[in-house]
Amino acid sequence: MKRWKDAAIRLFRFARRPRALAAAVALSCVYIFLQSPPLWFVRLLPAELPGAQTEGNRVLVISPHPDDDILGVGSSIATFREQGIPVLVVFLTSGDANVAGQRLVTMNPFLFSSEFRAIGSRRQKEAVVALGRLGVAPAYAVFLNYPDRGLEALLDAHWSAQTPFRSPYTARSAKYSSIALNPGSPYCGEGLLGELEEIISGFRPTIVYLPHPLDAHADHRAGYKFVRRAVAALAEADSDFEHPSLRCYLVHSYAGQWPTPSLVRDVLAMEPLDGFLALGTWNSTPLSANSIEAKYRALRAHASQWWTCGVFMSRFVCSNELYMVETT
Repeated sequence: MKRWKDAAIRLFRFARRPRALAAAVALSCVYIFLQSPPLWFVRLLPAELPGAQTEGNRVLVISPHPDDDILGVGSSIATFREQGIPVLVVFLTSGDANVAGQRLVTMNPFLFSSEFRAIGSRRQKEAVVALGRLGVAPAYAVFLNYPDRGLEALLDAHWSAQTPFRSPYTARSAKYSSIALNPGSPYCGEGLLGELEEIISGFRPTIVYLPHPLDAHADHRAGYKFVRRAVAALAEADSDFEHPSLRCYLVHSYAGQWPTPSLVRDVLAMEPLDGFLALGTWNSTPLSANSIEAKYRALRAHASQWWTCGVFMSRFVCSNELYMVETT
């Protein structure tokens, strides 16, 4: 008992030293900075699917995680909005399995499920702010809140609501976000497919940007399969279904060479990798200086990601954006 008392006295005396006080204040400031105080005032509203216009183009962007939409087609989104074309962005997951981001933001080396859920909520806010910088209103950002790093498992072993997937990160087997589409629904493949069908049939996009089928990230490959199944199911059920143009964008390559390394101060053209040329035809979208700047600002809004992998993200700030149209 005396030993603990002596230790407490020494700790109290140390805390009274000016250097210790200054260190505590500095650490507190760093912690507050990592919480991004401006995000405290960002309000997220429950998901409501916007209705489709009867004429003109409508663009749907399928994003496996918050920030994939910006990385893949951020400047194109800004250009569409400048032209008055509606853009709906659907996030399949909330990006809550980000270990590096969790440890940095919370300054906690231990991995608690509650903190992963908090990271997911934070990334949803970052996504809304990022899209706002491209001209997309919060109502046009829809979060499905399925498990990060779990989409592939929903395609087979966890297809039915009777066998939901349990996230090892959030410790949830159902949607935990109150602003998600159908909050509380189980993590299962049939649920995700049904929601994508509902979104596509309601919004009636003329253009759909979806993940590339050969993306190195399993969530991206699974996202591609879910979208293709949803479009096929709608086409089979309705002979008058207007098949949208499907444009695949790439974020992760197995070789880690995508995109061509560049610096924001030295904006280069993006070129497809040779190993991805056989599957389809690649199209290049030239970008204006304003849309490039808007993409950069939108990426910076994903602070929890930028602080941990900003070098990789900055490589997507190029003079063009690429998408692939399948030919097989």
